[in-house]
Amino acid sequence: MPETKEYELLQRPISVVKGVTARRTALLSRCGVATLWDALTFFPYRYEDYSKIVRPDQAKEGSEALVYGKVLSVKAEKTFKKRLKLVKVLIENSGSTALGVWFNQPWIADKFEVGKKVLFHGVCHGSLGCVQMTNPDVIYLEDDFHPDNYEGKRLPVYHTTESLSQNVLRGIMASLVKEALPSFKEYLTSEELRKNGLSNISEAVALLHSPNRAGEEEIARAKRRLIVDEFFALQVGNVLTKKVMQKENYEAHHLVPGKLIVDFLNTLPFKLTKDQLSVLSEIKNDMLSPRPMHRLLQGDVGSGKTVVAATAMLMAVESGYNAAIMAPTEILARQHYETLKKWCDKIGVDVLFSYGGMKAKEKKELLKRFEEEKNFLLVGTHSLLHVREAVPNLGLVVIDEQHKFGVAQRAMLRVAKSVPDTLIMTATPIPRSLAMTLYGHLDISVIKAPPEGRIPVKTYVVTPERLPSVWNFIKKEASLGHQAYIVYPQIDESDKREAKAAAEMYEVLSKKVFPDLKLGLVHGRLEKEEKEETMRKFRDGEISVLICTTVIEVGVDVPNASVMVIEDAQRFGLAQLHQLRGRIGRGKLQSYCVLVDNTPLEKGNEEFSQPLLTGMTENRRLEVMAKTCDGFEIAEADMELRGPGEFFGEKQSGHPTLYLANPNRDKRELVLAKELAEKMIEAYERGELAPEVKEAFLTRVALRYGAEFTMPGF
Repeated sequence: MPETKEYELLQRPISVVKGVTARRTALLSRCGVATLWDALTFFPYRYEDYSKIVRPDQAKEGSEALVYGKVLSVKAEKTFKKRLKLVKVLIENSGSTALGVWFNQPWIADKFEVGKKVLFHGVCHGSLGCVQMTNPDVIYLEDDFHPDNYEGKRLPVYHTTESLSQNVLRGIMASLVKEALPSFKEYLTSEELRKNGLSNISEAVALLHSPNRAGEEEIARAKRRLIVDEFFALQVGNVLTKKVMQKENYEAHHLVPGKLIVDFLNTLPFKLTKDQLSVLSEIKNDMLSPRPMHRLLQGDVGSGKTVVAATAMLMAVESGYNAAIMAPTEILARQHYETLKKWCDKIGVDVLFSYGGMKAKEKKELLKRFEEEKNFLLVGTHSLLHVREAVPNLGLVVIDEQHKFGVAQRAMLRVAKSVPDTLIMTATPIPRSLAMTLYGHLDISVIKAPPEGRIPVKTYVVTPERLPSVWNFIKKEASLGHQAYIVYPQIDESDKREAKAAAEMYEVLSKKVFPDLKLGLVHGRLEKEEKEETMRKFRDGEISVLICTTVIEVGVDVPNASVMVIEDAQRFGLAQLHQLRGRIGRGKLQSYCVLVDNTPLEKGNEEFSQPLLTGMTENRRLEVMAKTCDGFEIAEADMELRGPGEFFGEKQSGHPTLYLANPNRDKRELVLAKELAEKMIEAYERGELAPEVKEAFLTRVALRYGAEFTMPGF
């Protein structure tokens, strides 16, 4: 995708616009506005309504209003205790009054004159029969002003930063938008716009920044056009990525699964679920096709993704290829290695392990093993990236918890003359609409049903005063030979937040709460060897209670652990809480998750319906966690509460930045954008786009992905 003239113009710094000084450039950069394109997409988050004048008695408590009246009095005074300078201006209209109050702005008093007409704009509060407004905006009127002749408008309100007022920001934004807008042209045909009820894109941008006297319907229509635009840019990337992937050199010729797969499934101590078998059928069809597999496997925590991945890897081995699986942490990688080795030893397939701290001798032996003819499964962390090119005849790559890796890291696994099939796994359930946005270039499989016999975890919310009962419950579980996690959001006190610290609480719990139990401590700052040793002891049952941070969020599998306590649970996101809870309930024991909530209660002291583990919460996230263990239901709630922009808790190259669009809310616009993207790319490839449409289309793609298009999602 080549650069266009309009792309270059929109990438100019905002300092090219007259009046945008170095100081203002620095302030705007704090708001994320550095280029003209940034300015165009820096949309207001609300509007102040200066379009409808009301009398003071018509203003509603707690709402924004534009109040008209004549000045009755102007008073400047000081408070007795705080020595604050106050200005109070009383206005009157048809017998009703409004009081404007300004703090520490004594010069305001000089701007008013008794008998003059003014408009106050702000949030209204009732006070002794008089509407009161704190620091209202003021419009000073001429003597001949009459409300019936007033032509007001809506003013945009932007997210701003200190030292940059709304009035100044509005003026700057008006100049920036005026400069940038001619370079951002419509790329859809007039027929497509008409057929789908869409506004012209440049007109929609202009209206959102300067709505003037536009009504709610007009603003909503402009927003819809830009929602479709955001989705369109993402879907173009998905479609192009899929096309690039389909053209990759693919030489693998997998065989129909035979005796090795049958033997493997027969050695398992459990039967695969209907969902697992269905996913395996999809994977088999992919691997038998003449094109490389690019499949995303979604499965809730504990749903059985590992055995599906193992079966797929053995399909590759039975076809004469090697297979590899990459995990984001050594703990998870080692767990995969131990699980696969236990299964594969029974059918005579070698499982190799690559990790970051390998000694030179170990690495040399691993590379030597690559040269042998017998096929193998390879398990590793990021270290696989460094031995990838040495792995011969690689037929399948499995990437676990792929969002933990960068785009470039994932791409490195595919550097080869012939690309392997790729299976990406995630235990972070993704709502279908968001999966379509993020991973529209991948085929998607889902495992929803848990393995047979899995007992749902019981989740309770408690307030901190209930902790003594929780500690007693852990002691009771430990007396039965069970184990527990206690999770904290911090490592030590140095973070200076009002949250308990894992290292500090380890000392307290060891000495004062559980003196008769063996405790362990795991957090991210420990040396790798110490962390691994503690986790080994916990897995082997030598430690009864593990004090930890979120380092155990992914991959730790201890079936004997029946209790998890998460302190300061209100500080965690829903997805993270669900991942943490997924560390328990992995065996045949009834398990319990206790969320300790420090959110202030608004309903008073509610009675606990059970004597041990229950409670009330005003925190929506914790309420959702207590109601369900369904990861997909939780994911929908998570996106509804947080919005899609930071669904994974981190920004990554290839993941969308959505300003107005929400896949959960705007499903129709998402589907429409996908259809439009596919049509546009087909027309572009056939050379059917008019020159001006082609130029606008290439500009839009470059604005989303840079001048040189690269695969955005993989």
